[in-house]
Amino acid sequence: MEMRLVLIFSFFFCYCTRYVSGVTTQKSENATVKETDIVAEVNVMKNNYHELLKRVINNEIEISDQKRREQYLKNEIENVKRYMTCQMEELNDITIENNDKLNETKAALKKAMISFRQSLTLLNETMQELSHRLPEKLRCEENLTECSYTSACFHEKISSPGYPLAYSNNLAKNWSIDVGGGYRAKIQFTILSTEDDYDFVEVYNAVNASDLIGSFSGDNLPPEMISTGRYMFVTFTSDATVPKTGFSANIYKFK
Repeated sequence: MEMRLVLIFSFFFCYCTRYVSGVTTQKSENATVKETDIVAEVNVMKNNYHELLKRVINNEIEISDQKRREQYLKNEIENVKRYMTCQMEELNDITIENNDKLNETKAALKKAMISFRQSLTLLNETMQELSHRLPEKLRCEENLTECSYTSACFHEKISSPGYPLAYSNNLAKNWSIDVGGGYRAKIQFTILSTEDDYDFVEVYNAVNASDLIGSFSGDNLPPEMISTGRYMFVTFTSDATVPKTGFSANIYKFK
């Protein structure tokens, strides 16, 4: 009986020892496997970390390059804007200058046209005057006795300075007329256009401004005037403003 108990106990002890040893061995093997797996995972994580770090560094480099390119493009855009602004300002200045020159040219052409028309008018008047003066002069030279009041001989023409253009401001001009011994002078105005009550034409029955026949201003044509002798004196004065066409008059002589 005791022998059986010893055998049973021995068998149980061996079984327990083997079980415990097996469990310990299994645990040790499992622990080794887990450690290997952990090391492998750590290595994988390290590799992943290094790969991720490389990507981050590459991304930072790429971002930096992008920022540099962006700044470069911004600078180029600003340069183009400044250049275009300068070009626009220059074109605007050129346009203004050309417009000013064009306006000056237009004004000069307008003045030239006015001057041409006035010159043409003066030429026509001169031609008409010459067409009348020559026959009268020839007639007077052929027969001086015909220079009567009703058939007076043409002597000369007087007009304001610059006529038919506008006369100057602050003007003082006079004409001393001598139709010759034995004759009297007659003046006939063909036009009068002065600043009313400021610019005057005055006619004197003398060799100077001593015997006033009449003083005239404005646009109303003066009447015909006759001297008592061979002399007649005419003056024209203007003030500092509003110049106009002035006057034109024919001087005749008769007995």
